[in-house]
Amino acid sequence: MTTPPRLTKIIATLGPATASRKGIKELAAAGVNVFRMNLSHGRHDPLRQWILWVRQAEQELRTHLGVLLDLQGPKIRVGKFENGFIELHRGDRVRFTTEKVTGRDGLIHVQYRNFHKEVRVGSRVYLDDGNICVHVTEVNGKEVAATVEAGGSLSNFKGLNMPDAAISASPLTAKDKRDLAFGLAEGVDFVALSFASSARDIHQLRRLIRNAGGDAEIVAKIERKKAVENLEEIVEASDAVMVARGDLGIEIHLAEVPIVQQNIMRLCAVHCKPVIVATQMLESMISNRRPTRAEVSDIAQAVMNCADAIMLSAETAVGKYPEAAVAVMSETARKMEAYQRQHQRILPWSWYFKEDPPINLGITYSANRMVELLNAKALIIFTLTGGTARQVSGPRPMVPIFSFTSDPRRARKLTLLRGAVPFLWKQKRDFSEDVATVFRILKRRHLLEKGDRAIITSGIPVGIPQWTNVIRVEKTP
Repeated sequence: MTTPPRLTKIIATLGPATASRKGIKELAAAGVNVFRMNLSHGRHDPLRQWILWVRQAEQELRTHLGVLLDLQGPKIRVGKFENGFIELHRGDRVRFTTEKVTGRDGLIHVQYRNFHKEVRVGSRVYLDDGNICVHVTEVNGKEVAATVEAGGSLSNFKGLNMPDAAISASPLTAKDKRDLAFGLAEGVDFVALSFASSARDIHQLRRLIRNAGGDAEIVAKIERKKAVENLEEIVEASDAVMVARGDLGIEIHLAEVPIVQQNIMRLCAVHCKPVIVATQMLESMISNRRPTRAEVSDIAQAVMNCADAIMLSAETAVGKYPEAAVAVMSETARKMEAYQRQHQRILPWSWYFKEDPPINLGITYSANRMVELLNAKALIIFTLTGGTARQVSGPRPMVPIFSFTSDPRRARKLTLLRGAVPFLWKQKRDFSEDVATVFRILKRRHLLEKGDRAIITSGIPVGIPQWTNVIRVEKTP
C-alpha cells in the first residue's frame, strides 16, 4: 500500500545552524519544501551561496525546492546605548528622541525620523517584541515623554511597535530594493513583503519585480493592525499570505491573534491563495530536543485548518536541533492529515460561488467532489501557469495533487501550495498517451498502485493558459 505524500508544506529559515551544503540537503531530505532567507540578518554573498546549495540539493534529491526571500521592511528600532542596555522599571519616566544620540538611562534614541510626528499622547509604545510597554504622556518637538507600564532590560537596536499610530513609512526601504534586485538576479521563487498595510504596497512591489524582468510571487506578511483592517484587499492583491504572529501579537491583543489567523485562512481559501502560518511554532526546540505539547497542538491546529504551509524560523536558523524540529513538524502534519482523510470534507461550493463562474472553476471544484464520491487516491492535473493547481487546492482536498508542468520555475512555485506535488512534464497532443505516461511515472515513484482511482483535469486543445475544460476518471493500470 502506498503512503500518500504529506499535503502541508514546510518552510525552514536558513541561518548559522543549517547554512551549509550538507545542512540544506539534510533539511530537504527531512521534509522541507521551501527555504527562507531572512534579509534582516543576511548579507548578499552568503545568501548567493545558500541559494546555490538549495539548487544543488534539488538536483541531488530529484525534487523541487522553493526559495523565499524575506525583505526586512521598515522595522522600527531603538538605537545604541552607552552601556549596551538600560533597565526600565514600572513608573519610570523616559524620553524618546529622533535626534542621533547615544541612549542612556532615561533617554532612548528611535531610528525612525517620523516617530514624534506619528505617536500620540495617550497611546502605548511596545519595545523588545512587546516585553516592555510605555504610555506616552507628552510630545514636545522631536522628544516624546512616556511612563513605563511594564519594564525590563532594553538593549541596543531592539524593535519598537506603535500599534495605535498610522505609520507613514513605505514598506519598501532603499535596503529592501537592493535586496530585491539581488534576489531576482539569483532567481528566487517568492518574495515576502514585511509590514504591508494595503493592496497599494503589494502593487508597488509587483511593479518593481516586473520592471526587473522577474516573476517571483509575492507573499504578504500580515503583522500590522492596518493590514488586518485591509485584509481582503491584501489577499486579493498578493500571491500568498503569511500570518506573521510575532509582530501581529504586539499590534493587536494576543487573544485576537487566533481569530485573525482563522479569518486569514478562510479568505485565502476563498481566493485560492496559499497561506503560511509562522512564528514560534516550535520555539522550545531552539534549545530542547523535544517540543512542548502546546507547540505540537499549534501545528496540529494549523494543519486541521488546512494551512498550505507551516514555518520554522529560529528553530532551524540558530537552533540546536533543526532536523529534529522539521521531523516533529512533518510527523505531526502527517498524523493530522491521516485523521482529516477520515473525518474532514472539502470546503463547500458556496465559498466560491459566483453568478457566472468560469468553466475552469466549475471543473476544478467538481474534481474535488468526485475525489470524495469515488474515493479517489489522487488528483492529476496538467497546468501551464499553476492556476489550475491553485483552484484545485482551494477547496482543500484530502489527497495529493500531482501537478505536471513544462516550466521548472512554475514547478518551484507549487512548492508552497498545499497538496501540490510538482513534476516536470511537457504535455503532448494525445491526451490518452499523456495519461498513460503519467500513470507510469506515478507508479514508478510508488505514489499510486494498480487499481487506484485518480481524477484528472486538463485543457483541450492543449497549450491554452487558464483553459481547464476536461475532467476524467481513471483507474491506475
